[in-house]
Amino acid sequence: MPALADRAIKEARKNGHHVYICTGRSEAEVYDYIWNIGLDGMIGGNGSYVKDKDTVVRYQLITLEQCKHIVDWCHSRNLEFYLESNNGLFASKNFEEKGNPVIKVYCQRKGKENATEQTVRTVFLK
Repeated sequence: MPALADRAIKEARKNGHHVYICTGRSEAEVYDYIWNIGLDGMIGGNGSYVKDKDTVVRYQLITLEQCKHIVDWCHSRNLEFYLESNNGLFASKNFEEKGNPVIKVYCQRKGKENATEQTVRTVFLK
């Protein structure tokens, strides 16, 4: 996160405003350094999860049947994946092995330093 954004968030909060992160990601994918700025909560999972301080305002889950259908669909097409939840990220059996080449390309396209040295572990386990 740019230092300017960090300062702007702190200034807004100092002036009495509430600041929330709005993301398609799950709570588990919001790194501690972002929370440590001092956010008031989040709108995550594309709106399926809303939290105000320690109060969960909305938490819409998919059903077990829906999840199983998605996992079976991916498996039937030999696709690797990871499931996101607020409890963590849960990867398919070969996600790391098959994902490493993809992560390198992704990091190269994003202009990340040492992109060719990046792995699923270095990107996801921050």
